[in-house]
Amino acid sequence: MGREDWRALRARYKKLISRFELPYPFEVEDLCAAVAVERGRPLRLLPMPAGLASDTGVCGMWVSFGTADLVYYASVTSRPHQTHIVLHELAHILLDHRESSVPDPAMLAQLFPDLDPAMAVRLLGRSRTKATTQQEHEAELLASIMWQHFNVAPVAVPTATADTADTLSRVMGAFSRSTASRFR
Repeated sequence: MGREDWRALRARYKKLISRFELPYPFEVEDLCAAVAVERGRPLRLLPMPAGLASDTGVCGMWVSFGTADLVYYASVTSRPHQTHIVLHELAHILLDHRESSVPDPAMLAQLFPDLDPAMAVRLLGRSRTKATTQQEHEAELLASIMWQHFNVAPVAVPTATADTADTLSRVMGAFSRSTASRFR
C-alpha cells in the first residue's frame, strides 16, 4: 500500500471515529458505551478465562450475538495492553469485519463453559472469529488512531532518573558480556 493510500485510509478512519464525543481523560469503557448506543445493543467487556490467551495465542476476540456484542480481552497483561486489545476489537466492530469460518470448539468451551459446544458453534457460526491479514492491519491502524484521537495518555511514563537508567544500562551490559563469555 502506497503512502497516499495510507493517508486516505487514515483520513477515513479519523472521520469514522470523529462522531464519538468522549470525556477527557479517555476511558475505553466510554467508547464501548458510545459504540453500544450507536449499534443499539449492549457491548460487554469480559476478561478471557485464565490460560486461554496463552493456550491459543489469542489476546482478544469480538463475539457478535444477535442481541449483544461481547469483547473478550486478555486479563493477564497490563492495563494499557488491555486497552489496546479492546480498541482493536472495537475497530473490527466499527469496520464491520466478518469471517465465515467456524469457531474453534475448544476455545468456545472455555468462553462458554455452560453451553454445549455444538450449540455454541451453531450460535457463533456467523460471528467474526478469525480475521484476514488485511482486516488485522486495518484494525491495528484504527486502534492506533483511536489512541491518538481520544488523547490517551502515553502508555509508559519514565519514573527513573537518567542516572538510574545509565547505571542499569552499565550493569546489564556487564552482565551480558559476562554471560556471553561463559557460553563461547
